[in-house]
Amino acid sequence: MVTAPKRKADKRPTMTFKGDAFTPEFRAIINKAAKKRGLTQAEFVAEVLDREARKVLQGTPTDNPEDTPPPPAIIERIKETDKQVADLAEQVRLLTKLQQRTFWQKLTGR
Repeated sequence: MVTAPKRKADKRPTMTFKGDAFTPEFRAIINKAAKKRGLTQAEFVAEVLDREARKVLQGTPTDNPEDTPPPPAIIERIKETDKQVADLAEQVRLLTKLQQRTFWQKLTGR
């Protein structure tokens, strides 16, 4: 009887994560992203976790819009838009005031 040779024990470090967030859909997304980058799931997860952990430790802003201030061009556009909205609101106020005049006020031009 021939037996298969014994394999060497895999001595690479491992991590196991358990939790409600690790659904089959989550694993599928990780797998697709890893394939798209040409990496294994383990390589992909290690790369992403390493990058994000370093950002947290260095205090680097994350991709969260609440943590990252908008660029100056966006701030300028918001100011311009606010001014245009204020101008339109004033025009609407004046038109409403004109429409509320009585027949005699319109006739006499007041």
